[in-house]
Amino acid sequence: MIFETLNRHVDSSLEMIDRDSLDKLMLADIIEYCQERGLKTEGAKADLIEDLISWKENIRLIPAPSTPRLYTALELLPDSSSTLPPQQRLELNSRDLSMLFLDDKNPDFDIPYHALVVGKKLGSGGFKDCYTGMYKGEPVAIGELRLTHFNQVDLDEIKHEINVLKQLRHENVIRFIGVCTHPQHLCIITELCAKGDLFDVIRCYKKPNFSQLVMYMYDIALGVSYLHTRRPSIIHRDLKSMNILISGDDRAKVNDFGLARIRPKANILMHTHCGTPNWYTPEYWSSNPSYTEKIYACGLIFWEILSWGEYGYPFQDLTEHALYVAVKDHRTRPPLGKLSQIYPHQLLVLIMEMWDSDPTMRPSMNQVVDILSNYLT
Repeated sequence: MIFETLNRHVDSSLEMIDRDSLDKLMLADIIEYCQERGLKTEGAKADLIEDLISWKENIRLIPAPSTPRLYTALELLPDSSSTLPPQQRLELNSRDLSMLFLDDKNPDFDIPYHALVVGKKLGSGGFKDCYTGMYKGEPVAIGELRLTHFNQVDLDEIKHEINVLKQLRHENVIRFIGVCTHPQHLCIITELCAKGDLFDVIRCYKKPNFSQLVMYMYDIALGVSYLHTRRPSIIHRDLKSMNILISGDDRAKVNDFGLARIRPKANILMHTHCGTPNWYTPEYWSSNPSYTEKIYACGLIFWEILSWGEYGYPFQDLTEHALYVAVKDHRTRPPLGKLSQIYPHQLLVLIMEMWDSDPTMRPSMNQVVDILSNYLT
């Protein structure tokens, strides 16, 4: 095990509490326990107690992150096919789809299916197939969604995410090219990044020199800074190495906005319990999430870049239950190990500041950009 030894099945506040003890507590106390652990807080007391017991007894290892190459913007939208009654499924024609996704009358984003050259299949998700392709002579990534998996709420959510993508123009954010609204082929088209995602690049390519490692970090910081500082701000809900794509010329780009949310006003923080637990911040499990949570996730990604697979990915040997205890209660962080002998001390200090348990002590992403720029050659 590559991280400090932990009792995987100890929750500092639940270990000595059994079902009978929980049953004697007030509902408000049960809700607080659930809220701290990211569990549902609505429902009957007995149901909430069952959730807490399941949480306490959880011994499942967190699955290794799925790494199909060339994720597109909507990979993580929920698949409602298992619960949606057949009579509620939508039957949409081309006009319906055009009205739904192209109501801004911007022809630049309207891509006819016959204009796409669909290449090899890259992989499949629960409701989408991903392909390489060509559009107007440019290599592209094509994500074709299976319409039978969506109801109106799902389509409204997809429309929202497309509208988010339309607004973004930055060299370190994946470029949205358009949408195809053919009734049999609803496709999201984005730029193609030849090397795939950072998680795979770390495992499939030889470790590059220090300058290239810093450039990856710098690119990511620029992309996230752009999302944070634009108006309205956009908070990426699942920032991790699998959602960073690497282009053929070794530039890093932030991708997969299926869990992104627009933050309309500077004083409004949007927070939902979603994403990948290994990159969660300590405050994820509290009722007071912070705007600096993506700084924390970037710190973990930077650690992945510098270690280049030597220590795996963050907390890969922990169950979700143990991860909660490690990160929130024990303040465990990935080991620096030999990194302290290889890389500049101040660079490692930056990473440690980025994953500080106190959100107010983390630097802003603009500060991260400024510090990283000192290491560029």
